Amino acid sequence: MKTEQPACKQSDESQRVRRFTHLVTIGLILACNVLLLLGLWVSGVDLEAALAKPELFDPANGACVGVEWTKVKGADGLVKVCTEWIDFSDLSGQTHRLPPGRVLAMGADGNLYFQGQSVENYRLIALMIFAIVVMASGMWLKRRLITTYQVRLQSFDHPST
Repeated sequence: MKTEQPACKQSDESQRVRRFTHLVTIGLILACNVLLLLGLWVSGVDLEAALAKPELFDPANGACVGVEWTKVKGADGLVKVCTEWIDFSDLSGQTHRLPPGRVLAMGADGNLYFQGQSVENYRLIALMIFAIVVMASGMWLKRRLITTYQVRLQSFDHPST
């Protein structure tokens, strides 16, 4: 009969630890997601714009339907730029336009690109590092809480004399 009681206590203890593990997991999932969403909001990163391919006219893949003379950073005077085009890879057939308010710059190779893209990339990288830190901290905290709870349960079952 003495051999059954420790097994019963062990089963009760493992059930408590399992229940505590589930509660901690659910709580940390909610807390970490709130932290991630808060970090996304604070960073001000527009994921749709940051992850989308910046659209510029590609002569090999489209037809230009609208041209304007525009001031381009890195070029002297005004530069003739295709501001409206049809992209052959887009099956919708809609015309594409340069996004308003974006500053165009000319690279050393003579190609156009959007200036300020690197600043958005740094904010996106910082957001990704923050997400990794939140997830790693959550996993560490989960292990720490469960280990502490197990030690605490064992100390209640085996009081010191």
